[in-house]
Amino acid sequence: MNAFRQAGHSVGRLTPGPRGTVADVPGVRVGHTTIIRGEGNGAVRTGITSVLPPGDLYAEPLPAGAFVLHGHGKAVGLWQLLHLGELETPILLTNTLAVPRCADALITWTLARYPAAKSVNPVVLECNDARLSAIETRPVSEADALAALDGAGEVVVEGCVGAGTGTVTFGFKSGIGTASRAVGSSIVGALALPNMGRREDFRPPPGLHVSSTAGPLGESEDKGSLVVVLATDAPLLPEQLARLARRAALGAARTGAPATTGSGDFFVAFSTGWRIPRGQDRNPVEFIADRSPAMDNLYRAAAEATEEAIYSALLAATPLVGRDGLCLPTLT
Repeated sequence: MNAFRQAGHSVGRLTPGPRGTVADVPGVRVGHTTIIRGEGNGAVRTGITSVLPPGDLYAEPLPAGAFVLHGHGKAVGLWQLLHLGELETPILLTNTLAVPRCADALITWTLARYPAAKSVNPVVLECNDARLSAIETRPVSEADALAALDGAGEVVVEGCVGAGTGTVTFGFKSGIGTASRAVGSSIVGALALPNMGRREDFRPPPGLHVSSTAGPLGESEDKGSLVVVLATDAPLLPEQLARLARRAALGAARTGAPATTGSGDFFVAFSTGWRIPRGQDRNPVEFIADRSPAMDNLYRAAAEATEEAIYSALLAATPLVGRDGLCLPTLT
């Protein structure tokens, strides 16, 4: 189970999946490359997190949707994903200035499998980890991103790993968090990279004690971001997945996420329940009706899993000394 459940907490009405992670969706894998080196102003505390859906994404893309709550971010690949409703590469999460190198890595990864490909739409999302890491030194390489892809597995490691190595949330050290919900025979899983909010924004769940000595860190804490990746095996259309991504924003709001003017808040959802083979005119899949109890519960699952994943990112975080000796409090 994720760190939130291991600590004895629960939130929402729906039941979590068997492991309480995004990998409860069959075939979904997550990998990390964590980069920790140096001290002082040049300290590097950053990394890459990969989300790999099952199957051959380039030959048979998956249906996908997205929602941008506030667009102060450097995402790559969302326009094509939004307009065509297809995901044709894995998803990489990283720091702001590493987005181009991660995009290069996804192109390299795809061309290694399809050397004749003339167009590749890499999907890369980011959070700025400059409070704890010397982001301006651009420490992330294409090889680091490829390592995160190659190391992906079904065990989802949370906390100060990968893209979550240098993130800060509500004035606390955070990291990568994950959660899941079961909806009938389907699963909705969430992977969150929270990096936003001031201490006074935080709305902890019932039963979670927050020390009164952990105060706000200053005005700069309003300038953060949030990335959430949703996966489900429910057979949903791209338009439905975009609406699912919107419900993830509701879950983020429950934690206190403020979506300020300096924040990039991006939500991406994909389904493994059917595929979109290149060149195929029709797909004989039976989809879930929009006006149905099942769709209502999938929406609820997206919100609940996102809320829990953000809390789990905070509870999984461990103490870490960043640039200029900054060490933030943790909830653990």
